[in-house]
Amino acid sequence: MIEMLKETPRFKWYHVTNMTSEDEYQLIHENHLTDQILGYAVDKNESVRMEFDSDADETLVIMDVISAQPEPVLTRPVGFVIVKGDLYTFANRATDYIKKSILEPDKDMVRNSEDQMTVFEFMITGIYPLMTQYADQITEINRQRRAIQAQFGNRKHLTKQTNDLLHLQIQMIYLQNSLANNLIMFDQLRRGYQNKISEQDLDYLDAVRVEVDQAKDMAGLAMEVINAVSDAIGNLGSRDLNWTMKVLTVYSIVLTIPTMVSGFYGENVKYLPFAEGESGWLITIFITLLLMGGATYIFYRYGFLRK
Repeated sequence: MIEMLKETPRFKWYHVTNMTSEDEYQLIHENHLTDQILGYAVDKNESVRMEFDSDADETLVIMDVISAQPEPVLTRPVGFVIVKGDLYTFANRATDYIKKSILEPDKDMVRNSEDQMTVFEFMITGIYPLMTQYADQITEINRQRRAIQAQFGNRKHLTKQTNDLLHLQIQMIYLQNSLANNLIMFDQLRRGYQNKISEQDLDYLDAVRVEVDQAKDMAGLAMEVINAVSDAIGNLGSRDLNWTMKVLTVYSIVLTIPTMVSGFYGENVKYLPFAEGESGWLITIFITLLLMGGATYIFYRYGFLRK
């Protein structure tokens, strides 16, 4: 579906969601987009990039934004195309929310009046709130990580805590990768446009780049903390496993004592102590329990039963 969401004296803005074959025909034959640029803009698996075709007067910007449907991935690509002075944005169901962010930019990004605003200014000021969402997402991940840490005392949920931390690690990998690629793309965009746009537009672009750079640093610190917490939980699980194995080893040794005692008296060997008495079987049980208790005490005395 193609929507024209804004028209000013200097440019028009078209928003394309879940492009159909009819939309593709219109964009190519009526709006004069090229097949190649259009293919890049709508590819759901396209990598972050920036391209400029001077012959067709086309600029392509692919960037990663936070997905409104975080499963199975946390970020998804969206396309921005400037063709002959007009802006086209390409999204799908998970990223269609970007049109609202572009229409209502952050309060720190004050736009010029519509008769003075350039298409580049409109695009960059609309991108800014999309980049600030990374910091919000990292803050939410940190909140979830603190909630997991608060459950450390509950050993019954150790497996769940490990799985939850693994999920946060995967989310942070997506965020770090997207932020790093976005930062490179904005550097390329600045180099390509630094002699073609005003100083004000460059300031807008620099503000977006700073926001991405700060979010990238936040993501790096958050990932380090998550990895440290994950290692701590892993060490806790390893310690519990080691203690369990020690206990099992101790009791496997202790439980061999009844077999040894009964083995001696079960061979009908003459002259064994208490073998001929009527209460010999009680005495053998007492001997067995005494040896088992002694062995258990020795293992406990030397720390085999301690965590």
